[in-house]
Amino acid sequence: MLQWDLTITTGLSAKNFIIYLIAMFLALRMVIARTSLVAAGPMQVAFLTQIVYAIFTWLIAGLVINYQGYDFIDSGIKLKSGLIDYYIFFLVFLFGVRTAEEGITVIKWILLGAVFANVATILDASGIINLGFQERIDGRTQGALGESNQYAAYIILFIPAMIAAAVASRGLMRLAWLGGALISAIAMVMTASRGGLVGAAVAIAVGAYLYRHLVSYSRIAGWVLASLVLFVVVLSFSKYGGLLTERVFGQTGDIDAVEASSGRTEIWANLFMTMYHVPITFITGFGWDVYWSFAFRFSPHNHYFAQWFNLGLVGLFASAYLLFSAIGRARRASLEADPAVRRQLIAFVIGATGLCAAVFFVELHEPWDYFWMYTGVVMRLALCVQERTVAVPVRDVRPIRRALPRDAYGWTGGQGRRLS
Repeated sequence: MLQWDLTITTGLSAKNFIIYLIAMFLALRMVIARTSLVAAGPMQVAFLTQIVYAIFTWLIAGLVINYQGYDFIDSGIKLKSGLIDYYIFFLVFLFGVRTAEEGITVIKWILLGAVFANVATILDASGIINLGFQERIDGRTQGALGESNQYAAYIILFIPAMIAAAVASRGLMRLAWLGGALISAIAMVMTASRGGLVGAAVAIAVGAYLYRHLVSYSRIAGWVLASLVLFVVVLSFSKYGGLLTERVFGQTGDIDAVEASSGRTEIWANLFMTMYHVPITFITGFGWDVYWSFAFRFSPHNHYFAQWFNLGLVGLFASAYLLFSAIGRARRASLEADPAVRRQLIAFVIGATGLCAAVFFVELHEPWDYFWMYTGVVMRLALCVQERTVAVPVRDVRPIRRALPRDAYGWTGGQGRRLS
């Protein structure tokens, strides 16, 4: 964000070096404490399956097939930073956090980092400070992550958690978290990313459906209305309001599908036509990071299609399972969790759903680090909820149910039904 060069050497940055040190410390702690390594086991299996298959196809692509223009060394570095490091980030935050209280604290620090990045983006775009952020030729901000669509997906992931932190706070802290959420929403609008808006819309719709039994529409209506009014007022004095309107209602409404999708449909058609000429690749893929060895002008602009093209069905299913399994685990835990933990679990379900929708229109690079850090913490919260639920033996529940008072008709109160 501050444009510091953190590169130590090729394939190693200061950020990764610190993560590796923490990982080694945690490994020693786990060996001494004889900690089980099977936490979130199916997700770890999916990670390892994807990594092993990527290494296998990388060797085949570079040493056996030897695609023209395929850089074997550079692709190997990308494999380390693009798959193995994600797994390490996930494990460090999964095993580094041990209690629900620690998890909530770490999530708040992650959110503070996101708010800081969004504030810096707005200050740079308004000319108050100069951090060297670049705008696209069409005027869209690229923010701290250096690319508009990726930055929008990153913002969507964390806005629900900011709102959850505001709900859990009081007084000035509540206003501060709500202000952070509003600032983040403004930064997202500055990206004018239609994929980001689609992700946000899907997240709201899915979240409202999944948690419809918890939503008090009368209670949140005032907050939503006030936020929308403030949001519209801020945009009306900004050039980004017109830019977003033109992209959403102008470009999207274009009758030509290629123009309406900013060329994505043509990119995807070329991708699948290339696979069609070698039908086996619909199963096997072409190999790790082979996409750029072909004469494509643009990136795939779709996380799922890119995985399918490079790693075949193994990459597609493994990557999709990692995303949706994390959401499913968080949702199941949110139904049993205490209110403090439940808020952040619900926020993750909504934010991650938005990201899963957004990556249908963009490939992520930098944001994955933050996603897997966040996911590791949330999976620990889910495990804490699961352990607490399993720890309550059935024999302890039955006497409580028999002791519950009954009314004149012999019915017990609602508490008894919840315990059952």
